[in-house]
Amino acid sequence: MIRHRSILLAFAVLSSLGGFTAADELARQTPIVKAIRAAEPAVVYIQGNKTMIADSTSNSGEIGKPQVFSGMGTGVIIDPRGFIVTNNHVVAEVAKIEVTLGDGTNCIAKFLTSDPRTDLALIKVDVDHPLPVISMGSSKDLMLGETVIAIGNPFGYQRTVTVGIVSGLHRNTPVNGSQDYKDLIQTNADINPGNSGGPLVNIEGDMVGINVAVRMGAQGIGFAIPVDSAIDVMAHLVATCQKNQPHSNLQLRSVVHQDNRRLEVVGASSQNDAQETLELGDHIVAVDGKDVRSRLDFEFALLGRKMGDQLPLTIRREGRTQVKQLTLNSSKGNSTYVSKEVSPSSKDPNSSNEEVWDQIGVRIVQVGSSALRANAEKYKGGLKVTAVRPSSPAAQQKIQVGDILVGAIGWKTPTIEDLNWVLNRDEFKRSPQANLYIVRGSEEWVGTLNRQERNIR
Repeated sequence: MIRHRSILLAFAVLSSLGGFTAADELARQTPIVKAIRAAEPAVVYIQGNKTMIADSTSNSGEIGKPQVFSGMGTGVIIDPRGFIVTNNHVVAEVAKIEVTLGDGTNCIAKFLTSDPRTDLALIKVDVDHPLPVISMGSSKDLMLGETVIAIGNPFGYQRTVTVGIVSGLHRNTPVNGSQDYKDLIQTNADINPGNSGGPLVNIEGDMVGINVAVRMGAQGIGFAIPVDSAIDVMAHLVATCQKNQPHSNLQLRSVVHQDNRRLEVVGASSQNDAQETLELGDHIVAVDGKDVRSRLDFEFALLGRKMGDQLPLTIRREGRTQVKQLTLNSSKGNSTYVSKEVSPSSKDPNSSNEEVWDQIGVRIVQVGSSALRANAEKYKGGLKVTAVRPSSPAAQQKIQVGDILVGAIGWKTPTIEDLNWVLNRDEFKRSPQANLYIVRGSEEWVGTLNRQERNIR
C-alpha cells in the first residue's frame, strides 16, 4: 500500500510539471520580462564589413595596407516607415549595411546621415508595412540604482538581454583617444562589442539611453547616451536627411509637464507667418491630428510635406486647446535653429565680454561675414573665440579657439552686445539646456550647455 501511494504521488507531481497553464505563464511574467517584450520588437541587429588601413594594433601584419574588417552592432526603430538610429561608429564607411528586424526579416539599410560628434547615425530600411517603434522614455529623472535593461547583438548573439542598474550619471568618457563622450549614463548591465547602438530601457520598457561604449579592462562598466540628448540630435538628423525638405522655421524644445513630455515653442522666424500663428510658450500637442511630444516627433511629421503646405497644429495655450495653420517654407539648413534677430533697441550698451567669460567661458572678438566662408550668406557676422577657460561650459562642449559663435538659443549673435542680451534673457537663464551655434571652418554644429554648468546669477 505504501508503494502504491508513492507511485500515485510521483504521477501527480509529473503531471503537474508537464501541464503549465496560461495562468502559470502569466505569473512568471515579471516586470523585466514585460519590459523586454515591449521593447524588443523595435530592436534591429546590424552587420557589415568596412575597409580600413591596418595599423600597429592589427594582427594581420600588413601595416599600412587596406584590410576588410567585419563589424556588428544594434539599432532602434524610431519611426514605422523604417527609420533607425544607431551609433555612427557601427555604420560609418560600411558599404553594405545588413539589418535583421525583430521578426527575423533580413534587409539592406541605406545610410542617411550622422553626427560624428555625438556618435549617432540615421539609417533606413524600405518596408511595405509599418514597423514597431520603440517607446521613448526620459533620462532626466533617472535614479541611481534604478533597474535598466540592455538589448543588443553582442559578438553576433542576436536578441541578447542583460539586466543591471544605473551606476552613475553625467559621466564624461574619452574612448580610444578619438571619441569624447559627454554626459553619459553609466550602467552595470553587461555590454559587449555588438551592443553599440542598442537601447537601454527602463522597467517600463521605455528607452532611456542608447548603448555606446564599455570601459575596456573593467567589469560591469558600460555607458549609454541619454535619450533626451539623443532626441535632439535625432531630430536634427531627420531634418537634414532629405533634400528640399520644408521647414517650419520654429525653435522648439521638449519640456516635462505633469510627468509628460511636451513640445514647447521658444521662438519663430519672421520668414513665415509663425510669429502671427504661435506664441512663445505654446505647447504643440499634435500635428495634422497625430500626437507629438518632442522635436523628433515634429520633424517626422514634416517628412513628405512640400513647400507651401498648410500644417494643422493642435496647441495648448493657457489651458485651452486651439488649432492653428502653419505654412511650411523651403529648407534653410541650420538657419531653422538660428533664425531670430536681436532688436537693436534691446541691446545693453553696458554689457561686456566679462559676462561671456563668466557664464560660458570664452573670450571673443567680433568678425564680419567674410570670416564665415561658406556660411557668409547665412550670417551677418559672428564672435570668434580667442580663449577658452579650462573646465568651463565651453571647454566641456569642446569649443576651440578659432570657432565662431553665430547664435545662442535660437538668436543670432553677430555682436558681443547681441550675445550679452541673450545671456540676460529669462529664456536663457531658465532653460535646462541652452544651445550654442558654432561655425568651425565650413562646418556648423551645436553645443548644449546644461543649466547646472552655467554660472547663472
